[in-house]
Amino acid sequence: MWQGSSFTTGSSSYNLNSATLLFRENTADPNLFLRLYSNSSGTPGTQLTSFTNPASITTSLANNTFTLATPQALTANTTYWLVSGISSDTGTGSYLWGYTSSAAQTGLPGWTIGDGFVNSNSQGGSWDSFPTDGPYQFSLEGTTPPPTSVPEPGSVVALLGLGGLGLASSLKKRK
Repeated sequence: MWQGSSFTTGSSSYNLNSATLLFRENTADPNLFLRLYSNSSGTPGTQLTSFTNPASITTSLANNTFTLATPQALTANTTYWLVSGISSDTGTGSYLWGYTSSAAQTGLPGWTIGDGFVNSNSQGGSWDSFPTDGPYQFSLEGTTPPPTSVPEPGSVVALLGLGGLGLASSLKKRK
């Protein structure tokens, strides 16, 4: 079975590095995955990236961190889905992703976690939605990219002028 929980970013973009899930292994399977999906009408849409599994998954419910080899850029004010599961129809593994009935959230301003979760018994072909049954527990780790600034045209001219003075001064010293 595939399981998913949604979150929505705040008003700034974000570079996602890892996700930590309250998770446990019941029966190991080499085809376990954690993926990030776009949102499609309230369920997971297109796969955006796949996380690297921890070296081992705990057999009791605990925080397990899944990492990204390359940070994934997240767009501001956008809903995404974390989806875990076994990527093979013949997989025999079993995992439990802990959930909560609490509405308490902590994090960056404007970020929210969905109030429910989704499950798929068809490898993501269709989703059963449980919109108020409490989300799976997770945290996200990453960075907010620095703001990009474009210099005013007047400041570019001033910088070029200063550069020209520096070049003239350097040439003068060499004589």
